[in-house]
Amino acid sequence: MLQDVMTALRAGDAATALATATRWTTAEPGNADALLSLAHARAAGGDATGAREALDRALLVAPQRADLLTLRAYLDLQDRDLGKAEAGLTAALAQDPNQLGAYLALAPLALARGDRAEATRLVSYAKRIDPEHPRLLVLEAQLAAADGQPDRVLPLLTAAAERAPNDAMVISTLGLAFFERQHFAFAAEALRKALALSQSAPILHAPLIAALEAQNLAEPALAQAEAWLAREPASVPARWERGRLLARMGRAEAALADVDAVQAHVPRHARSLELGLQLRRYLGGMPAALEGLEARIAADPTWSLPWRFLISVSVPAAVPGLLQRWQAAAPDSGEALEAAALLAERSQQVDEALALARRAVALEPRLQEARLLQARIALASPPDEAVSRIESLMAEAVDPAQTRALAGWLGAALHRAGRHPEALMAWRRMWLEGPSFGLPLPNPEPAHLARPTDDGGAGRLLWGPPGSRVERVQAALQRVLGQRLLSDRWQQTVRDDGFNLLRVAPDDALAGTAARWRAPLEAAGLDPATVVDALPSWDGWTQATLHGTTLVAVLRDPRDLLLNWLAWGSPVGLNFPSPGLATAWLHRLLDQVLEAEAQRPGQVVRIDADLLDRDPEAFAARLAEVFDLPEAPDVTPALLMGFGPHGQAADFPAGAWRQYREPLKALFGPLGELAVRLGYPAE
Repeated sequence: MLQDVMTALRAGDAATALATATRWTTAEPGNADALLSLAHARAAGGDATGAREALDRALLVAPQRADLLTLRAYLDLQDRDLGKAEAGLTAALAQDPNQLGAYLALAPLALARGDRAEATRLVSYAKRIDPEHPRLLVLEAQLAAADGQPDRVLPLLTAAAERAPNDAMVISTLGLAFFERQHFAFAAEALRKALALSQSAPILHAPLIAALEAQNLAEPALAQAEAWLAREPASVPARWERGRLLARMGRAEAALADVDAVQAHVPRHARSLELGLQLRRYLGGMPAALEGLEARIAADPTWSLPWRFLISVSVPAAVPGLLQRWQAAAPDSGEALEAAALLAERSQQVDEALALARRAVALEPRLQEARLLQARIALASPPDEAVSRIESLMAEAVDPAQTRALAGWLGAALHRAGRHPEALMAWRRMWLEGPSFGLPLPNPEPAHLARPTDDGGAGRLLWGPPGSRVERVQAALQRVLGQRLLSDRWQQTVRDDGFNLLRVAPDDALAGTAARWRAPLEAAGLDPATVVDALPSWDGWTQATLHGTTLVAVLRDPRDLLLNWLAWGSPVGLNFPSPGLATAWLHRLLDQVLEAEAQRPGQVVRIDADLLDRDPEAFAARLAEVFDLPEAPDVTPALLMGFGPHGQAADFPAGAWRQYREPLKALFGPLGELAVRLGYPAE
């Protein structure tokens, strides 16, 4: 009769299995096999409590049975009682060394605590029993991944799925592996199937939604979030996913309702606070955004994030008062002191900034900006002293992220000291040590991928590659252009037109078009012909698609671009993958600038950012010329952005690349040829 119950379960007929097991246990209440069948049937039906009760009765009848001990341990695993589960599995193997299920449960526990040797040993024992068991193949795939053999993972998981097409765990593991390797269509198919097999696995909803989004399937992704929420109405992650998707689709009011619901259940949900701020600003302007932040502060004055957001969107004159309010509301907040230190630094009150930063770090050692502020101030010391002080700060760092960030400033200090090879080593450490940080480089798509169309864009696109000083141009233009300067793409944005940093591929049905670019501008009451859209990413495809626009490209000598990107990073957070890859990427982009210039004369205009250093008045006049301004703008904000405490530069001047001619000659060679084509000197 046990076989009858298991056959029904394998067929997915939980009701028949439960009815059969119940009749059997009623007839034979002291039969361990009957109670085991009842436990299996109840577990399959989602009745974990009933399954435990049946197993505990069975163990009273047969306390030494290995299969009963194993199944009871699996239920303990579901309860996250790992110690009890491991003890039960070990006891099961003591009774029966051929208990396959025990090995299949113990090996993941060993992997989870980082004991690959123990996991490998357990897997080897299991293979003697059933080398082709699907879950054993899954374990082998996990060991392969842990041992740095990624090419073995998918074949093993695919084989497991072929042998167990209805095992939710096997199918979900395959789906997650597909997702990790960005095979999004396959990932979505597998994750959908896993959820159909086991709706008790809500953890799969989020990657399924992400896989659909990655294919630009916005409506199916929203439908999945709706299904998740329908099944689990109280799920905060489900409501967050729906709200986030609604925002992306431009349904701001509905999105805000979900975001507020998330905040109500999890008051310190950071991402919902940020998105709520953006949505309120979108729907009701700045007053609504400020009102929302003040409400969050009133509800929880010790939470730092609303204060930070409030300061970031307030006019400069209001910031000192806000900082005083914050410090009064949260006197033990290191973050409040850190924010005050940053303001003092911007006001050139160096001694006060340093004192506040030290107090902030003493309260909260993980505060990174306060440590970096100390490094910036140290950089103003004599070169050798600056190196020593920053090295001391690195020795005091409490985590690898702080160490990597400080390495960038150490590189700047070594540069000032004339120790250029050591500076390069410090910058390489900043980018290459530990886990990668920053956004991946967008693929520069060529112009010929643009779809032929009569309707183009209008207005101007403002763009510059990493290291170009494009952010300084934005600072100079902000006061004179006001709302006509669109810089929302440099932060999280609700403008989903296909031209953001993380873009839709040109061959996708939802790729950016001129019509999709104009629509949100016109909806916001803006004339596309008058705006300056600050793009974080540009390529030949962008220019060809928006062929009615004028590109204003902020450039420098390509060798200076590379050096400044390496030393100072990207203003939009792009990763520096390696010197070789960064060089190749820059070369492709700048080739496309030259190609666009040749193909569309007059629609590509260059601004030499180094003119700001050489002749600020001429730089201002150039901005007035390019942007049709009635008079030259005040470039003081652009100048101030480039200097830190005591006036030390926050990037390198034109020609700094020459100091690295020898150690970087393999990279500067191809960039030198490109520099000449752009009008810069060969040497």
